[in-house]
Amino acid sequence: MTMDIVALAISVVISFIIPVIIFLCILAKGKGQRLSLFLLFLAGAAIYAAMEWGLKEHGLAWLFNHTDFDKFMDAHYIWYLLAVALAGSLLVLLPIWLLCMGMKKQVSFLQGIALGLGYTMTESILLIGIRSVNTIIEIVKGSEAEMNAGTAELFLTGYERILMSVIQIGIFVVLIYFIRERMAGRGLFLTVFCHMLAAFLPGFFIAFSLPDLLEVYDRKMALILVYVVLTAAAITSGVILYSLHDALTGKEKQ
Repeated sequence: MTMDIVALAISVVISFIIPVIIFLCILAKGKGQRLSLFLLFLAGAAIYAAMEWGLKEHGLAWLFNHTDFDKFMDAHYIWYLLAVALAGSLLVLLPIWLLCMGMKKQVSFLQGIALGLGYTMTESILLIGIRSVNTIIEIVKGSEAEMNAGTAELFLTGYERILMSVIQIGIFVVLIYFIRERMAGRGLFLTVFCHMLAAFLPGFFIAFSLPDLLEVYDRKMALILVYVVLTAAAITSGVILYSLHDALTGKEKQ
């Protein structure tokens, strides 16, 4: 139980504290653009909240209540995962694309990071941060907290949030780069595709470990596949971010 609390506490730190520290560092570095950094950070948070509200709380709820979408999900679960990933990617990246176009294609590298950080911080808080805090409180009170994962998976949850944050911020900055290079349409297509894969592949690998589906391998193998792919994608995103920092900063100085 002690290790469970440690794992949950790490998730809280990853969700709340680390993003705030990174954002404060961004504000300290971007002395001439602090207002825009703050506004874009809020915009990123609002975009995730709107996507969550529009897709999950209302869009999918409406489909399940008014159509035979549940039958489609049961019969074609992989296609269901792909459709949800594509819809979510469009709802995330279209507003960002429009926002950057509205800013006359002059979004800086730091502004892109702030935008992505606002998005990923909100996602982490809503997905695991609040739940982790509530679970820790229940454990401290001595109540029976509902644990949906073992200790190892609780630690992996925090690791996954780090990976997904790097991946998503990288995708946002790539979109900004393409817009700055007057390739907005190509950039939107590429980033929607990459974002869709990042959202789809974890569920895809997990699906093949479920007893009511194919059950090709066990859950341990599914998690190995998920984290190998996400780690590789996060490393790639980190390299791209490093490269685009020089490219975008160089343009800003010209």
